[in-house]
Amino acid sequence: MKVSSLRIEILWRGFRVVASRAMRLLFLPTLLLFDLGGCAARIGPRVMAGDRFDYTEAVSRSWKEQMLLNVVKLRYMDPPMFMDVQQVIQQYTLEGTGSIFAPNWPGQARSVNPSATATGRWAESPTITYVPMSGETFTKSLVQPVTPVDLFSLIQSGWPIDAVFDVAVRSINGLNAGSRTAMFRRTGDPDFYRVISMMRQLQDTDSFGIRVDQAKERTQDILVFRAHQVDEPSSTTGRKVRELLHLDPDAQEFRLVSGAVESNNKEIAVLTRSMMEILAEASAGVEVPASDIGEGRAVKVEKLEGASDSVPRFAIRVRSCSSKPEATDAFAAVHYSDHWFWVDDRDVPSKRGLAFLMILFTLIESGNPAAPPALTISKP
Repeated sequence: MKVSSLRIEILWRGFRVVASRAMRLLFLPTLLLFDLGGCAARIGPRVMAGDRFDYTEAVSRSWKEQMLLNVVKLRYMDPPMFMDVQQVIQQYTLEGTGSIFAPNWPGQARSVNPSATATGRWAESPTITYVPMSGETFTKSLVQPVTPVDLFSLIQSGWPIDAVFDVAVRSINGLNAGSRTAMFRRTGDPDFYRVISMMRQLQDTDSFGIRVDQAKERTQDILVFRAHQVDEPSSTTGRKVRELLHLDPDAQEFRLVSGAVESNNKEIAVLTRSMMEILAEASAGVEVPASDIGEGRAVKVEKLEGASDSVPRFAIRVRSCSSKPEATDAFAAVHYSDHWFWVDDRDVPSKRGLAFLMILFTLIESGNPAAPPALTISKP
């Protein structure tokens, strides 16, 4: 800690006229401790930047690892569990004391040897509170289906629609997606994958968007196919999408609803998956040791039928090994069932997929979070 030289100099000059050289040397540590009061006033600003970044990095890393662990657990048919960080409070304490015995001062016995003592204490007292996800928050965040407008909001922000629909949608206007999970395994409709592939082409040309209409009684989400400012190939693709979804070929706007089947040819009914199902679909990318599958500890993933090889799949490749991977190689790593599971830091699609799960989970998390316990921080 840098000590104010001006403050020390003033105290030193005042003292040197009444003390010997030996006593001045003994008194120096005490002068330093007296100056700690000025330093203490600057502790907060000095440590705030470092602590803020350190805690941000720690929370981010634990969030990635928690999401990865739950993906791995679902491959082992182990129910997921989420623990939210509610508060992080940091308290600092700086204390210092000093004393000096000078035999040459009036009133002191000549037999007393010169002596000086100085003590200091620096302490950090972090208080972190965690709240497990349960009850209504657990139900809404993990069990209830994602709303279609949440998915299209992510798509409008740049996430590829084919990858998003591949993992997060069960059906669109009666066209069913396939599933690779043991609980929901089914063959996909080839037209489903044709539709999302063509919608990806429309997305690349900015040929559709979402509009929210505020009515007196309810809010309507409208999917708009832009008829102007698009080239002829995009217009042709848009017409083909309408045909496969049994939509009005001349309409440009369609009401976006949640459900399995549309009620008319101006509705797009999207049946979405819950976050639990989405995590289960993502778990298909976990490389489970063959011994765990052979012993029945983890489920085997079959090839998805009905999907075209030309359609990009939602990809999170989670590798496994018996020893902990190098920190420089792992984007996120967790230990489970006597193995290490990790996402390679050089695997951009898998990193993007894990980030998508984290963003989607944050987006759909609803309900009032549990109130953290009241904390009283004592003043040092």
